[in-house]
Amino acid sequence: MNKIVHAVLTSILSLSLVVSLGGISFSQKSKHATVKQQGTNVLWSDPKDIQHRNLFYGIGGKENAPNPSVTYKFVRRISSGTQPKTIVEDDKGRQWILKTGPEARPETTATRIVWAAGYYVDQDYFLKTARIEGEKNSIEQDVRFERLESKETDLGKWSWSSNPFVGTRELDGLKVLVALLRDVDVKEDNNQIRLVKQADGSVKNVYYISDLGATLGKRGTFLNKVFFLKDVPADRWNHRAAKAEPDKFEKGDLIKEVEGDKVVFSAGRSSVKDVLRGVSVENARWMGNILSRISRAQLCDAFRAGGFDDEETEVFVSTLQQRIEELRNLSSASYAKK
Repeated sequence: MNKIVHAVLTSILSLSLVVSLGGISFSQKSKHATVKQQGTNVLWSDPKDIQHRNLFYGIGGKENAPNPSVTYKFVRRISSGTQPKTIVEDDKGRQWILKTGPEARPETTATRIVWAAGYYVDQDYFLKTARIEGEKNSIEQDVRFERLESKETDLGKWSWSSNPFVGTRELDGLKVLVALLRDVDVKEDNNQIRLVKQADGSVKNVYYISDLGATLGKRGTFLNKVFFLKDVPADRWNHRAAKAEPDKFEKGDLIKEVEGDKVVFSAGRSSVKDVLRGVSVENARWMGNILSRISRAQLCDAFRAGGFDDEETEVFVSTLQQRIEELRNLSSASYAKK
């Protein structure tokens, strides 16, 4: 309780400073792409082979997976973000961004589900242990490996409120996945535009979520009910706190209500509520139908890929399938206000 009181007092002092400087702002400074785009803008591609997608290895496939038996060479540390990250190089000269901590498992799993639904994701893999030599020799535990892409393919960030897909079914579908997976970190820094070359030589400017680490847990904190703490993350004062917890993920509703032809998803943080606002019932059903084509075995593979054990996987998969079915059968009448 003392920790909570201290946290509240700290926030009150911070609020007072903001007020003294000229008012409260919950918006974030835009960081839109400044690099000239070269190809067609793409957010979603029809996953016609969804039933055959390998959700254990994900978008990168088995052939690109990191080797758990080799020693990785330390390159440098990344200071940005709340989770520890390091760049290493493998015996093939490929570089990887390693993330340890509570986001390693959920991010690996979430990328597979988002990819299965037709959206682009980074090449992420999870290793229980990784040997690193360089700055200091170490054996890291529970590590997410993300393939480091060339800087030339980085076209910048994109905003949920201003992008080429505002008002489209495809953007609504991505928002449904944010709600379904309980992504509680929807800031613009986590949205990437990347130049991706196709097999036919053409290029596409792919819009996607590049950080899915804050998923598969609880929606927020009770502090979000306080006006000036309405967007504070649950791990604000402890970034090492667990993220993917099956007992917390299965609690609570996916959908709060339906207002007219729009879905109101259950959410804790105000920034998440803002992102999820305006999704149509029709588009939510559309994404539910796509997700329903993913088999239970595939979903289990996605969680096994993230290092979750059988008991955890059972809870996560059962909860997801129940909520996917809820999306498929969504109608205004089902959530009419009494």
